[in-house]
Amino acid sequence: MLQTLRKGASGLVAKILMGLLILSFGIWGIADVFRNFGSHTLASIGSSEVTVPEFRQLYQQRLQQISQQIKRGLTPDQARAIGIPDQVLNERLAEAALDDRVGHLGLALSNDEMVKRISENPAFRGPSGSFDPNYFNQVLRSNGFTEARFVEAERRLALRQQFLDSLAGGIEVPQVLRDAFKRYETEERSVSYVLIEPPALDTIAAPSDEVLKAFFEARKAAFRAPEYRNVAVLALTPAALAATVQVSDEDLKAAYEANIARFGTPETRVVQQIVFPNAEEAKAAADKIAAGTPFADIVTERKLTPGDVNLGNVPRSAIFDKAVADAAFGLPQGGTSGVVNGRFGPVIIHVEAITPGVTKPLAEVATELRADLQAQRAQRAVGDRRDQIEDELASGAKLTEVATKLGLALQQINTDISGKTPDGASIGDVPGRTEVLRGAFAADVGAATDPVTLPQNAGYVWYEVESVTPGRDRSFEEARAQALDRWRQDEAAKTLDAEVEALKKKVVDGTPFDKAAAEAGLAVKTAAGIRRGRAAEGIPQGAINALFATQQGQVGSAPVDLGDGRLVFVVTGVGVPASMGEDKQVLATTSQRMQEDLMTEYLVRLQADLGVKVNRAALDAIVGGDTRTN
Repeated sequence: MLQTLRKGASGLVAKILMGLLILSFGIWGIADVFRNFGSHTLASIGSSEVTVPEFRQLYQQRLQQISQQIKRGLTPDQARAIGIPDQVLNERLAEAALDDRVGHLGLALSNDEMVKRISENPAFRGPSGSFDPNYFNQVLRSNGFTEARFVEAERRLALRQQFLDSLAGGIEVPQVLRDAFKRYETEERSVSYVLIEPPALDTIAAPSDEVLKAFFEARKAAFRAPEYRNVAVLALTPAALAATVQVSDEDLKAAYEANIARFGTPETRVVQQIVFPNAEEAKAAADKIAAGTPFADIVTERKLTPGDVNLGNVPRSAIFDKAVADAAFGLPQGGTSGVVNGRFGPVIIHVEAITPGVTKPLAEVATELRADLQAQRAQRAVGDRRDQIEDELASGAKLTEVATKLGLALQQINTDISGKTPDGASIGDVPGRTEVLRGAFAADVGAATDPVTLPQNAGYVWYEVESVTPGRDRSFEEARAQALDRWRQDEAAKTLDAEVEALKKKVVDGTPFDKAAAEAGLAVKTAAGIRRGRAAEGIPQGAINALFATQQGQVGSAPVDLGDGRLVFVVTGVGVPASMGEDKQVLATTSQRMQEDLMTEYLVRLQADLGVKVNRAALDAIVGGDTRTN
């Protein structure tokens, strides 16, 4: 919770600090376990202590944060299993170690600096965008802080940052490393290459039964039938409930009338207006129009162009000024208004043409509107149905019984963990498919499972394993077709490997690459300006690393990204363009990593110098178990 309040007030060092603290203490661990603590002392490092109430509060806050993220509570056993107790303790001890060293060095921050630091924190800005004292106090109270306690916590954080900035701030990447990075990022290569494809499988003759059987027996596990599970799946989604939602004719009519603009096109008008600098000129022009002068003549008289007066063919909603809109849509076609007091001055409006609006009748849109209303009501009903399903399951009912009782569709699937049925077909569209399969193959038959929450409030999915068909070894006859296909794949790969190695050997033995490729019936292509991490026309992305691992004049090979082909190449050129600059992002990242390494080593040494002791009995009492087993 405190870290939320700190947001916006920390720099680079503060952002990476906690990760380093966890790393240093996680690797080297916490030292002695000792007794004879004070009743409120949980751990100590140097002259600093972590109290039992302090740790209990930090630990509960961390559990609440994690529970909110994963949308479910954590049991004490689960928290210990993933190391939360020691993680929280390590963080607090690391902070205490830095506080101890800061105090030893006599570092301090003035009250004026703390006021500035807090007032610049975006977390405390009110609606005006500036620091709001009332909002500041409200945020502190809602998070269980007094002003004094928060200011002290912020002061300690700022001093730790100041200290670590002095330790690792301003690290420069050495020139030799900068040069290495520049060369790595900008080096270019030119190659001549060919693409060798494996033979088509249907061109490879089938082996004898004896050979195929021997091949099958040597790889029997690869042809094993997987475990299948019969799973009942109940998906509660707005779409599943929509068909059961009743919409009366009265509701349909009311929704139609409330949204009538949706079912047609509004009336539009070609509107022109003249804006006058004052009321006197506007009245004079209106008088002329009333006496018979056409609106167009007034436009010409005032030396205005069509672009100066035309608002276009617009609906009422497109006219920003309400007074102008009311006047324009109150005139007949060809009509001209008197003086209208518009938002930007007196105006005269003229309507050149009118296109009547068209509204579809209810009968024409009833099906679409009814479906929309059903979907809206179904969305609202999902929560209630979810509670009903959970109540039924909690009472001991099976998923099939719940579906029948509540009139919901139940999907029965027989699948392996990849979502394939015993005949090799896909199980099809199952909401939350990945999570359902993962959970079903981790659950026991008939065991209760937590529902899968679909993203974007799309509903929930319950599943229950009804039976399991264990995996088994297939007989040779069952697996004959698969074994033959696998054998042919292996033979094709062997043939491809032989062709690749034969071509490479010719080149190594002195045959020019172009000649060796021509003798093999392969077309040679070339590519230049290839750089690491960038696409190159004709060169598969997966082969680029192999190009840069091969010296100029040498031959190499690499698999292609798609298919089973192989690229064979000779590096014909290596160079670094003189005009290429340094990658600033790479240098910034490298500098940050160097800072992290230095701070990690310092924190490890600081721990060793100060000494860490923990009252494990008190720790176990708070977290509900023996933390030494983690």
